[in-house]
Amino acid sequence: MSTRQPDEVALSVIIPCYNQGEYLLDAIASVEDCFEANFELIIVNDGSTEPLTLEVLDYLQNQGYSIIHQPNQGLATARNVGIKLAQTEYILPLDADNKIKPDYISKGIEILDQFPRVGVVYGDVEFMGDRTGIWQVPDFDHTRLLQGNYIDACAIFRKTLWQDCGGYDPNIPDKLGFEDWDLWLSALEKGWEFYHIPEILFNYRVRANSMVTRCLIPENQAKLIRYFRNKHQTLYD
Repeated sequence: MSTRQPDEVALSVIIPCYNQGEYLLDAIASVEDCFEANFELIIVNDGSTEPLTLEVLDYLQNQGYSIIHQPNQGLATARNVGIKLAQTEYILPLDADNKIKPDYISKGIEILDQFPRVGVVYGDVEFMGDRTGIWQVPDFDHTRLLQGNYIDACAIFRKTLWQDCGGYDPNIPDKLGFEDWDLWLSALEKGWEFYHIPEILFNYRVRANSMVTRCLIPENQAKLIRYFRNKHQTLYD
């Protein structure tokens, strides 16, 4: 069990943002609704150019939020930059167009404090945007994970796991995405355990022009799968 003091900050929420200013305030508000949790919030502006996004980021910076500005380098690098600066032992990446439920942080911290070998905690999903409904995510199954990713990046994990796995891979072909799947495969290789909380813990925004949509184009998907199978050959063998 944890010996952390009640007011000690245990978790950092990392929000990369690239031209998603219209959603960013909602994402931040969802984090700040976690009244029972102590956290730090780090926003990484990954070279945004869209005027509304720049206006929102300027407003947030004037309000005292921690914002890291960098040239556009892709989602993997943006997350890595934020996590590297995090002063806590636990990490929650949150995409700028998604939202978390009020008790996600406290429940994730509780599990990681209780089970030292658990490196990743994830929950069920409520869709919003172009699609609505509930996704009851399966309990962890390493064979299922090898076949495809079913654990979203919006999972709580130990910073030591991220370090152990070398962080998110910035060299994924064409920066297409699925860097979260790659991190989970690396964690599996390193012997980390995964813990599923069977409750809706975050909202995932479905958008027609999202990175995931681009990844699922058959040609791109085949390219990504080849890359991951070569990189994680011992798992697939």
